[in-house]
Amino acid sequence: MGACAKMRQSPEAPDGQREAAMKTLEQTFRRPIAEELAFVCDRLKADEVEILGKALRRGVLEIYKAVVLHELTTGRIDRKEASRLLGSRVVERVLARQSATGSERSQRRGPRKIPRRRKK
Repeated sequence: MGACAKMRQSPEAPDGQREAAMKTLEQTFRRPIAEELAFVCDRLKADEVEILGKALRRGVLEIYKAVVLHELTTGRIDRKEASRLLGSRVVERVLARQSATGSERSQRRGPRKIPRRRKK
């Protein structure tokens, strides 16, 4: 497993033996990925390796963009650094969208805390 990979721990597992619970095929709502890959390869007349390479590249790029934009919105990097990493158009588009909605950040810092009612 890579250095940056994180796994969610299952609360039902005993301490020290917690692992991420994987859903079975019956629990998911998506078709098996092999069917989707076969369809794309058939329609594009392309090899599976080529399609998987493109999918991996697109997926990593989307995650990279999301991380850089998150770092920008939380103030960990400045606009100049984000523009250097993603390009000024992407950064300006995100900042314009944020200012149009009137929010400084798109995510809350933590769960909302609702005060409990006191018993009388």
